[in-house]
Amino acid sequence: MRAAAQWFSRNTEGEWNKTEQQEKMTTLLHESVVISDQLNAAVDEVGGAIHHLSDVADRSAAQELALRSSSAGAMSRMEEAFSALQEVASAAEEISGASSNLKAKSYEAKEIVLDVSQSLQATNEVMSQLIIQNQAMDAHIRELIEQMSHVSEMNALIHQIVSQTSLLALNASIEAAHAGEYGRGFAVVADQIKKLAEQSGEAVRRSSGVVEQIELGVKQVILAVDEEKSSVERGASEMKSTKARMAVILSKISEVDELAGGTAVASARQTEHMSNMTSMLKEVVESVDETVQSIDETLKMTQQQREQITKLGKIKGNLGRSSGELVKAIDNVGIKHTINKAMGNVAALQQWLKQAAADNRLRSLKEDEHQKLLTELLRSKSDIEAIWSNRKDGSFIVSLPEAGLLNAKGRLWWKQAIAGHAFQSDIYVSAITKQLCMTISVPIHDENGETIGVIGADMSIQ
Repeated sequence: MRAAAQWFSRNTEGEWNKTEQQEKMTTLLHESVVISDQLNAAVDEVGGAIHHLSDVADRSAAQELALRSSSAGAMSRMEEAFSALQEVASAAEEISGASSNLKAKSYEAKEIVLDVSQSLQATNEVMSQLIIQNQAMDAHIRELIEQMSHVSEMNALIHQIVSQTSLLALNASIEAAHAGEYGRGFAVVADQIKKLAEQSGEAVRRSSGVVEQIELGVKQVILAVDEEKSSVERGASEMKSTKARMAVILSKISEVDELAGGTAVASARQTEHMSNMTSMLKEVVESVDETVQSIDETLKMTQQQREQITKLGKIKGNLGRSSGELVKAIDNVGIKHTINKAMGNVAALQQWLKQAAADNRLRSLKEDEHQKLLTELLRSKSDIEAIWSNRKDGSFIVSLPEAGLLNAKGRLWWKQAIAGHAFQSDIYVSAITKQLCMTISVPIHDENGETIGVIGADMSIQ
């Protein structure tokens, strides 16, 4: 930089009287001023970028540390969940085994109930036959009772005949006695008849006793048959009830069997799902572990990024010093040029820019709207060599011609205008046209009066 300043000094002192050399030197000087401004702006941008990168790195590191802590916690919880899930899976397998056993036992119980139902059906049929046989026996006994009543009647008749025969024999004996000698033969016959009558009476008495015993036995048989009939009827009724209950039991057992079957299927599915969930959770645990490892790698890269930012800060410092030396060198040379005056009316131009800043198209901050309006404004003023607009961060929305700086936030005209003041600069070298100029800037306000941007223009210098 010092060599450049000395070169400028030698040439300006020895050759300045030559017009062509003056123009070349002026152009070179203007270029140097622009380069210096651009270098300063670049240094400012690098400084802002370093600050932003440092802030991003700090926040990233904090977020990554928090993420690592959360991931580690999640890893621990998932490992606990994985362990619990394995226990649940083991329990599900046991439930599945128990369900299978339940299904088998339920099937066996169903088969037993079916056998009992079939046995009850056979017993019910036997009871029905027994009822029929009991009814037939009852009919036969009643018929026997009727026959016995006939025997009793015949015994009574025989007893009556025997009584009459005995009476006749007695009468015959009396008459034979009255007949004397002539009645002795008849008396013998009468005596025999009497004996026969007595024997017949004795036989009738014994027969009557037997008949009475038979009738008593028949009555006892009838009582026994009635009791048997009642017992058979109760047994049949109880069998019917038992059969109905067994039907209900069979129905319930069938339902239990179906439920056991469904439970076995559900348990098998549950076991399968639990196995899948265990596998998936295992994969998630492995994925989280990989994430933690990736976070550790990211933290290492963040540290490397910090080291690079530190190096970039050193480069910024070197560029700043070089820029300062260049500015000093240019100041030592000076602008050896006669400035007559600005080509336009400064006050009128400032008022013109204020009117333009009030246009709603500028308030939108849309690039296409600014492009159209600024093109119209530049064409309408011959004493304006450049016009542009900026956002609140100093970046250019539109610049006609293209801006020579990356950002305007280091310029005094931007600082004043964004603060809400109209500004008129001293004469300096434009970074756009690389010629001497005077910058005029005014703020752009929204409908609430808040400053949202800047519009500026370079006035040509004669």
